[in-house]
Amino acid sequence: MVSVNQLRPFAEASLESFRAASGSVALIQQPVEAVFRDPTPHFIGARTVGMAHRSRMAERLLAMLRDFDNLEVHFLQPNQDGEEFTVGRADADLVVPELSVSQHHATLRWNAASGDFSVRDAQSMNGTFINGAPLGFKAQVMLHDGATLAFGDVQFLYLRAETLHEHLRLAAPGRPSP
Repeated sequence: MVSVNQLRPFAEASLESFRAASGSVALIQQPVEAVFRDPTPHFIGARTVGMAHRSRMAERLLAMLRDFDNLEVHFLQPNQDGEEFTVGRADADLVVPELSVSQHHATLRWNAASGDFSVRDAQSMNGTFINGAPLGFKAQVMLHDGATLAFGDVQFLYLRAETLHEHLRLAAPGRPSP
């Protein structure tokens, strides 16, 4: 996993090269606290606790944007239409080692035609949220570039590779501000 700041040297790469190396979509999050980084000894098999703090979602998003360079980037590289990626606290394609995230929290499904993923909550204890709104039971909702996505108490920015590449390109050192 890399930080936004570590991706800065790739700002001058072509979009095609960047996308080939990174994938179609990036999920960007604040780093998980060190105590949760290796959940194996403590949390495997543990029940999710009801601790998501929905009232702080906007505050957390602002904190993320202020510290954008230090955020962690998870690239998703789907190979075929309909490919699914699981999100959960352990044994998932995207592991989020945080107590408010269920073992299997949600599923992301690639839609090649739109170039985006849809998300479906897996009956998690603390829910899945898109732009602060809870995802309904058994609902599968298409994500859009720039959306916020939260699994329990952990928030992500959902960005297409071209949006992240453009941000890196515009913020490259020595480049004049627009």
